[in-house]
Amino acid sequence: MFFSRQKNRKKEGIFLNKNNNDLIKELKEKGIDNKSILDAISKVPRELFVNEVSSQYAYENIALPVECKQTISQPYVVAYMIDCLKLKKTDKILEVGTGTGYQTAIISYLCQKIYTIEIFDKLFNQAKINIGKLGIKNVIHKLGNGANGWGEKILFDAIIVSAASEKIPLKLLQNLKNNGKLIIPIKYSSGNQKLKLVKKTSENSFNQKELFDVKFVPLLNENIEH
Repeated sequence: MFFSRQKNRKKEGIFLNKNNNDLIKELKEKGIDNKSILDAISKVPRELFVNEVSSQYAYENIALPVECKQTISQPYVVAYMIDCLKLKKTDKILEVGTGTGYQTAIISYLCQKIYTIEIFDKLFNQAKINIGKLGIKNVIHKLGNGANGWGEKILFDAIIVSAASEKIPLKLLQNLKNNGKLIIPIKYSSGNQKLKLVKKTSENSFNQKELFDVKFVPLLNENIEH
């Protein structure tokens, strides 16, 4: 649990990150050097997206719990996943798993429009409020099961999935433009999870690359069409 990790850090005399500047410095030290992504992260007050109990850890480079037994991702993983997608300002992005909207807000500064899906009503409503507080206008929210894709004939330049699935949902691949990229945590039978980056090279052809170990909440699979 993240609380025990923080207690250990305090015992070891390790200074807690107090603001976005501290977080950005840590991300740079860990190899994140994309200025656009770092600038986007610096614009998003992470404490807005966590509960009061967790707010003192908002700028730590760790995942934090939110409502509905979900989490907001570790900032390093958020930055790394976004960097893998090589976003452009003209891109349309699909995000599966809005959560409270932290990653959504960061991506909004890097693309033309982000379409984001959340399965939990409470998080869906909370994310809309949080995004609204920041005055962000290029986010389209949807309540539903993101593993079924957006559900309309929209093709996306990139898709980012913030929950682990045992396989890549077909509907998401169908929502991807040619030369588009999808990044998703995949859960294996061993219980381990790895990030997987997929590039659509033609209508029915995909290149896949396995990245590193991660730990995400599961992608909910009720009534998913494969």
